[in-house]
Amino acid sequence: MRQRLFFIGALDYPNQPQAGDAVKNRLLLSFFQKSLGNVRYVDTQRWKRNPLVLTKVMCNLLFRRFDNIVISTSNVSAYRLVRLTTSMHLKSRIYYFMIGGYTPVKIKDGIYSAEPFRKLERIIVEADKVSDMYHEVGLDNTYRLYNFKPVLFRPDISVAHSGKVRFVFLSRLTRLKGIYHILESARELNDRGYGEQFSVDFYGRIDESEKSKFLAGTDGIANVSYKGFLELDAAGYETLSSYDAMLFPTMHVTEGFPGVIADAAISALPVVASDWNYAEEILGRCGCGILFPTGDNKALTEIMRQIIENRDMLEPYRKRALERSVMYDVSAVLNDALISDLGMDKPVR
Repeated sequence: MRQRLFFIGALDYPNQPQAGDAVKNRLLLSFFQKSLGNVRYVDTQRWKRNPLVLTKVMCNLLFRRFDNIVISTSNVSAYRLVRLTTSMHLKSRIYYFMIGGYTPVKIKDGIYSAEPFRKLERIIVEADKVSDMYHEVGLDNTYRLYNFKPVLFRPDISVAHSGKVRFVFLSRLTRLKGIYHILESARELNDRGYGEQFSVDFYGRIDESEKSKFLAGTDGIANVSYKGFLELDAAGYETLSSYDAMLFPTMHVTEGFPGVIADAAISALPVVASDWNYAEEILGRCGCGILFPTGDNKALTEIMRQIIENRDMLEPYRKRALERSVMYDVSAVLNDALISDLGMDKPVR
């Protein structure tokens, strides 16, 4: 008997997910289970250290029959899984839910072959620009689906913020997320006499390779703090909405649609961000964020200074961010129409 769907992706069971891919995949899996009922899955978290993961994937592919197969992993593992599944003549519809946004670049650069992706039923991407990039390499089987989160809290934007301007960073704490740019900007602003007028709080898991350096950096700046992990339940979103602006100076070339951008919108929080691959589409056009050239620390410092001197400049961004949040509400994004659009509700013959 055919089963409705086989899901392959990082879920990080039984831990509380901290990485964006595991958060997204748990929401996707739960949706498929509710919508299609008969769903199997393999958790690919830490697959490089656990050879049983690939064994479980192969056993399911060889000994079970599925109408739909969903691959929702990062670039390298996704390419391997796409090549594997499309080469097996499984008579299943195969879908690739992209994590990040770098796969079409690797196809364009000749690192990945386009042929396995041509055999996919759909490539689900997180931005229109990603679809355009696939089109450039001759792939037109894309479907755009912005990132999504549960909307657990709705802030009251009629309440004006007062006191110090409060900046927040919420993501995995790595060098390529721009954490040291933020520390450098904070030091520069303090040296220029703004130290009593603003603060910066960091939330997220610190990469072990950065831990000692980063914590030494925060300890050396009086108005900068590391706050640990912020659980994004209703109380977490309320905490996030108490800040004035999110700082996101990422330098990741693989950055797609970071879940924290949806978190910021739900919290009516403007984002001060580097102009990474899809930032203009996701933040710039809708007026939800202020962009600066990637890696330009002086530009980041200048935007922070402007906000400190004129917090009211953020009010239009707060309003537009909250309006935008409805596009990222998981209950609106993951619905019966999506199942129908992707053709997942039909049996394979």
